[in-house]
Amino acid sequence: MIERAAAVLKPGAIRLAQSEVAIPRLFAYHRALAQAAAAGKNVITSIGLADLLGHTISSTQIRKDLSALGPLGRRGHGYAIKPLVDQLALVLGLERDWRIAIAGFGFLGHAFATFLAAREERFKVAAIFDNSPAVIGQEWQGVCVEDVAALESALVRVNANIGVIAVPAEAAQSIADRLAESGVGALLNFAPVSLRMRRPVIIRNIDLAGEMSILTHRLSFAEGYTS
Repeated sequence: MIERAAAVLKPGAIRLAQSEVAIPRLFAYHRALAQAAAAGKNVITSIGLADLLGHTISSTQIRKDLSALGPLGRRGHGYAIKPLVDQLALVLGLERDWRIAIAGFGFLGHAFATFLAAREERFKVAAIFDNSPAVIGQEWQGVCVEDVAALESALVRVNANIGVIAVPAEAAQSIADRLAESGVGALLNFAPVSLRMRRPVIIRNIDLAGEMSILTHRLSFAEGYTS
């Protein structure tokens, strides 16, 4: 018999128990399990989940990560998918919608917005800003691109939780300060610069060139790529 979820833990207690290292894995589990549930699957083992993830994460690691969430499975029987998806959503903050403000709507900002709309239903693009006259006034999926000069007044209206910085490096710090001063509590920074914030704010820096350098480093030392 499949063991169901125990009493739901308080969100704060669950989140504090998870290290940031584990969070990307938990998100991968949530996405794979939600897809399995949509396909009509009710039960899965750690080995089955590892298979869904292309064996990029071992079944041993999966069991270790999920054990921190409480008694959601039973050895030899697997996990009931629906309670596990719900618990993962609670841990990841995906039990609610999040409103996103994107500063910079060039190739990167546009691609990021399109990705969210296509793949992540809990993240809603609520505001878009740019300083280019060619872009300001355009509409993207019902959201009008506004002049970045109006950022503060627009943020009062849309009540965004998360800011995405996709502007050139020289403009990133100013945009970050303005977003934080307007009450945005978390920033995803794509600009290749380290931000120094006056207000407490959660920051994640995404260095695409740095990620590519990890690949080139590994390729340089992989069999067949050494000079």
